[in-house]
Amino acid sequence: MPHPHASIVNAFRRASASTIHCRPSKVLDDSGKVDVSIPPVGRSGRPGGNPDATLLALPTEMLGQILHHVAYKDVCAMRTSCREAERKLTEGDILRDWLRCNFDASFLILYPPPERVTFAYLSSMQKRYAIAADTAGLYIEYIERHIVRHSLIGLSPYLRDVKLREDFREVAILMQDRMLPMLLTLQHYLETCAKLYIDEGLCTTPRLLELSAAEQHYLKQERRKCRIEQEIKTLESYEPDHLLDVYNLWLFLTWTHNQLIEPPSYEGNFSRALHWKDVPLSSGSLDFMIVFGNLNALGHLMRIRAYRERQKAVKEWLRVLDPATCYPWRKNWARFSLEYGKDMSEEEGKRVIKIRPRNGEVFLNNARAVLIRQGFLHEEGSTEVGTAQQCTEFLCHIAGYDVLHILPSHRPAKIVDEDTEWCMVCEERHLATDCPTAYVPG
Repeated sequence: MPHPHASIVNAFRRASASTIHCRPSKVLDDSGKVDVSIPPVGRSGRPGGNPDATLLALPTEMLGQILHHVAYKDVCAMRTSCREAERKLTEGDILRDWLRCNFDASFLILYPPPERVTFAYLSSMQKRYAIAADTAGLYIEYIERHIVRHSLIGLSPYLRDVKLREDFREVAILMQDRMLPMLLTLQHYLETCAKLYIDEGLCTTPRLLELSAAEQHYLKQERRKCRIEQEIKTLESYEPDHLLDVYNLWLFLTWTHNQLIEPPSYEGNFSRALHWKDVPLSSGSLDFMIVFGNLNALGHLMRIRAYRERQKAVKEWLRVLDPATCYPWRKNWARFSLEYGKDMSEEEGKRVIKIRPRNGEVFLNNARAVLIRQGFLHEEGSTEVGTAQQCTEFLCHIAGYDVLHILPSHRPAKIVDEDTEWCMVCEERHLATDCPTAYVPG
C-alpha cells in the first residue's frame, strides 16, 4: 500500500522536471488504442507557483511528518533545491524527528544528539550506520560462501546452489538484521578506544623525556591504567545482555580474521614457509588497523579475496599513515577513519603510528572482566579465543537454529519473542534446535 504522503514526496521529486513544451501523454482507452488527446498532469500547487515553496510553506509539524518517510539522499537533494530548504534542514526539530524515525533508540543512545540537531550530526550518524550495514552484508556473504556452503558439501553443486539461493536468503536477512546492532556498538567502542589510544600516545612532553627510564615507565603504566579504566566505563555503559552478544561477535570476528590473515592451510608447514615468503602479519599490526580503521578496515579486508593481497594491503595502510614515509598522510588518515588525524601534527603522527595494542587488549580482556563481574560469564570458563566452536555457537544464535547442520527449508518452526524464541513443539522458552522433539537427525 502506498504511503499517504507518497504523492507529496513524489511531487517534490518531480519539481525539477519542467513541463513546458511537453508532448501529450499517451493513454490507453478501453479498446486498447493509444489516446493522445488527454494532456499530461501538471505540477501541484498554484498556477505558475513553485512546488518547492508549496511544500516548504507547510507547518513545521506537518513538514516533519512528511520528511519522516524520505530517504537520506532525498533530504540531501532537498537541501540543495533552494535557500529556504537549506535553512530548514540545516538544524532544528525536523532533523531530530527524522533521526528518531529512521534510527533505533539504542543507536542514538551511543551518540546522544546535541540540543540543536545539525545536518552535520545527521550526516555523521548516517555514515556510521551505512558503514555498519555494509560490513554486516560482507560478513553474511562470507558466512554463506565459506561456512554454510561448505556445510552442504554432501549435496550436488546444483542442489547446493539452489538451496543457498532460495532457502538461505530469508535466513541471511535475519542474520544481518541481528548482527547490525552489535556492529554499531562495536563501532562506537572502537571510536572511543582510538581516542584514548591517541591521548595516551600524545602525552609525551619534553619534560617527560628529561626523567629517568624508571620514572618514564611508571608514568606510562599510570596512563595505561587510566585508559583501561575509561574503556571499562564505556563497556559498562552498554546493556549487559547486549554486551554479551557483542562479546560473542568479537570471538566470531577473531576466528574470521585468523582465516583471512593466515597463509592457506592446504600447504604443509615447511612448504608454506617457502611458498609464502612474506612474514605473517603480527596481531599488533592487525589490532592497530581494527582500532583506528574501525569497520572500514574490516570491510576492506573482507573484500580482498587473496591472502597475499590482504597482507600487502595492511602493510600499505601502515606506510601511507606514517608521516615519515608518506607526504599526504593527513589525507590518508581522514579517509582511513571517521574522526582522527585532522589536527594531528607531524611529530604526533609519528608517535601514534608506533602504537601497537597488546594481545587481547582491544575489547576482549576488558569485556570479559565486565561480563564476569556482572555474572554473564564464569571466571573458570574457557579463555580460548576464535575457535570453530565459538563461531558455530554465534551463527546458531543469530540464525535461531543450527544453520550448519540443518537445511534452511527444514529449520524448526518458531516464533520470535522479545526475550528469546519459543519452540512450537513443547512450548518452552529456548531455541527450537535445543528441543529433542523439534528435530530428529536422520
